[in-house]
Amino acid sequence: MIRKIGFALLAVLVVGATFWILHTRQAVKQTALSAKLDQVVSVTHEPVLDCAQIAAQRPFVILALGQSNAGNHGEPTSPSHAPVMLFADGKCIMGTDPLPGSTGSGGSIWSRLPHNLLTTDLHRPVVLSVMGIDATLVADWTSDQSPLRQRLTDRVKSMKALGLLPQVILWQQGEADSRMGTTGEAYKVGLDRLAAALTQAGSDAPIVTAYSTVCHSTPAANIRTAITAQSTQKSRFKVGPDTDSLNDATMRFDKCHFSAHGLDHAAALWAKALQLIFASI
Repeated sequence: MIRKIGFALLAVLVVGATFWILHTRQAVKQTALSAKLDQVVSVTHEPVLDCAQIAAQRPFVILALGQSNAGNHGEPTSPSHAPVMLFADGKCIMGTDPLPGSTGSGGSIWSRLPHNLLTTDLHRPVVLSVMGIDATLVADWTSDQSPLRQRLTDRVKSMKALGLLPQVILWQQGEADSRMGTTGEAYKVGLDRLAAALTQAGSDAPIVTAYSTVCHSTPAANIRTAITAQSTQKSRFKVGPDTDSLNDATMRFDKCHFSAHGLDHAAALWAKALQLIFASI
């Protein structure tokens, strides 16, 4: 009897210790993610626009999400393009790199995207909202207690309230999951959870996923295969550009983040991929 009680007590202690360790790790992770969100570029002196007037023009509204290559981590350059209409911090503004809403202090794909879209058949103004948070996993965007998921939900809800609900979601992410060794199946589940989070926030917009897995590495077949499978099996997901193809010294200044040349090419690839999406929206 004493031995049985001893084993039972040991089992309780093991379970309790395991729960405490997992809880502590999760708390540390959420604290680190919150600290990262504190580094997001904020609106400062950018010209403020009237969101209601913009909404009345029936703009094409794009929400761009992902990690560093979706943020302001490209090679810093002097802006050679016009400011873009941007929704950030609850305001409509005219913004240039580094774009408010994302981490980093350098260049971005998205500041170049509207210029590239001028070559398509899109005859409507473009409004961007960007959330590129460096080194984030797909799970950081989708976990129930994640501060990043909450910020994403708040962003979509605030855009909807102002008549600027995103009509397309751009997903430029995968490098961190590639490095972490996330399986293809787990990544597919993550994308499904991302779609569910967006739906819960009020957006059923199509999600266009880039092949974006290169960072001091070769392209990750497991993540790329998962992206292809999602677009084949789920109508909401659309295949976007293959930015993994921009993988030489002229395109990435540090073997991970895009050079100015790489940013230009990535924006052009996104514009080409979106041309077909526009036709169906």
